[in-house]
Parts: sequence; C-alpha cells; structure tokens
Amino acid sequence: MTTSYLMPPRAVDNDGNPRRAGFEFEFGNLPILEAAEELRKALGGELESKTPFEAVLHDSRVGRLKIERDADILKSVKYRRWLETLGIEFTPGTIAHEIEANIDSASKTLVPCEVVTDPIPFDQLSDLDTLVKTLNAMGAEGTQESLIYAFGLHINPSIPDRSPTTLMRYLQAYLLLATWIIESSQIDITRRFLTKYIDPFPQAYMELLLDNSYSPSTATLIADYMEHNPTRTRALDMLPILCELDEASVLNAISDDERNLIKGRPAFHYRLPDCKVNVPGWSVALPWNQWVYVEMLADDETLLRELIEEWCTINSQFSIAPKTTWAVRLTSVLSQKFFERA
Repeated sequence: MTTSYLMPPRAVDNDGNPRRAGFEFEFGNLPILEAAEELRKALGGELESKTPFEAVLHDSRVGRLKIERDADILKSVKYRRWLETLGIEFTPGTIAHEIEANIDSASKTLVPCEVVTDPIPFDQLSDLDTLVKTLNAMGAEGTQESLIYAFGLHINPSIPDRSPTTLMRYLQAYLLLATWIIESSQIDITRRFLTKYIDPFPQAYMELLLDNSYSPSTATLIADYMEHNPTRTRALDMLPILCELDEASVLNAISDDERNLIKGRPAFHYRLPDCKVNVPGWSVALPWNQWVYVEMLADDETLLRELIEEWCTINSQFSIAPKTTWAVRLTSVLSQKFFERA
C-alpha cells in the first residue's frame, strides 16, 4: 500500500518560489560505496566516489545525494596528505585504498551512515520511496536492530516567510501536536529513553508560547527561544532559522561545542528520533504527513487559538496523565479537521 504525500497549505513562499525540503537519513550496516552504487542504479545520476567514507550522487531523480559515514575523523582523511608526500597513493586498486575500504566495513555497525539530499520540491517527494526501498533491500539497519543504535531522520522544510508571526505559529502548532506525534509515531525506546537526541521543550517555554496574548517581535522571539532552548537537541530545532535572522544573538547564547555545528538557513530543522529504513513498507510519507499537520494547524489561525485555549485549560488542571488526555483530544480534533482532507 502506497501512502500519499500531503501538500502543506502554503506550497510557495512569499516570493512565489515553490517550497522545498531536504532530508537526512541515518542507518547502519552498509558500506558507503556499495550503498552509493545501488542508489545510482535505482535513481540514476553520476556517482563521484571521494573516499571509501564519502560519495556524491549527482543529478539523480531526487537531485544531489551525499552518502557518507557520519564521523568527521573518517571523512576528513587528513592523514592522506602526509602519506601522499611519501608516495602512497589512494586510487582504487591500491593497497591504501583497500585498507580504507576495510576500515569503512569495520565501522559500519558502530558509525552511522547518512544519506543527505539537497532540497527537493514538495511535489517530487514520492521519489524518496525508491531511496528507502533500495536501502531496505540492501539490509540497512534502523534503530530497532540494536540497543546501541540511535538513528534519526531529519526533515528540513523551507520556511514560507520570515515574519515573527509565522515562525511563532509554527512553533505553537508544533508544541500543541508534539505529544500526539510522539504517541502516534511509536518512537523506538532507544531514542525515547536512552539518548538525549531530542529533549522536550521546557514547560516554562511552552507556557510562554502557548498564550494567545504572546505577540513577539523578531528580536523577542529569538531572545525567548534562546533563553529556554540554547541547544540543537529539540525536535523542532529553530537555531538554523534564528541564526539566519540574527547570527550573533544565536551563536553567543550556545555552547562552544554546538557553535561550530550551527549554520544559518531559512529552513525548519525537524529532527525525528527514529529512522525506519529497515522496516519493509515504511515510507517517508508517514513522518512527512505528520509535519504537514503542523503546517496545516499553523495556517489555521482560528483553530490554533482554540487549541491554545484548550491546552491552557488542561495545563492548569490536575491530571494523572495530562499528556495522554491531550493526545486523545488532538486525535479527535485532527480527525475532524485534517485527516479527512488526506
């Protein structure tokens, strides 16, 4: 059964350009160059093998793909420069190249493999299913395969505009739907409890944002976010967008360890804690459509304000399981408002 990819209500940005989304898939157990070659066969394009740890597929059906081992110490291959001065070559067929290939093979169960796409137009996202099927057929392993695995899926949709009101509404919509997304996604326990891959937004920040009187300027939106969330470890990581708007304010508020990892770009960084490329029949449409519900709610000001009022009421009342109560309520609302559109 094929799951269709929903389209957000705002498919073009304020300049009239079609919006796009980039994707990052993390998984284990595949040699980089073998995975890259199979993706070339499935998606077309021209393959550039940089090292046994990194390859680029140009002009595929989903645009440019980077296939790489997620470890800077391997990808940088700084050791090559010194060895090349001694006359050691790393071209395919040489002993040095075979040693690198063996290192990649040995590291495949310990160091994640990543496939990173360039931004893809929303109406072409269905081609990602071919990518997933290819990795699945090769035996790619997801989080469920081992307790030491913690692989994620990142979705990076471009923003429709830069106004603080729009960014605020997306944040509000995500905060309202976060519990429902977690419950309906059946997130793997490894990501949920054994890693700090995504931390929840602090309660104080939720109470600040989920207030219909909140109407920040860009500066206030950034200051409030950075006060409560000076980290990348949020499911909806806003640091790339905020860095694009005010780089100095963002970089000054985060730790040295994270500062080098933040790059400004006009796109949301939606970090899902579980990549299921190992599950037969799994489609990127499932997590993508959950994101589209966030977009739908952000675009529906009346419903957004109503749900904020409901959340405030539930939040102020004592409940043994407030998150479960809210998730059940959202399932009902989404079924009436959005699911029928799908």
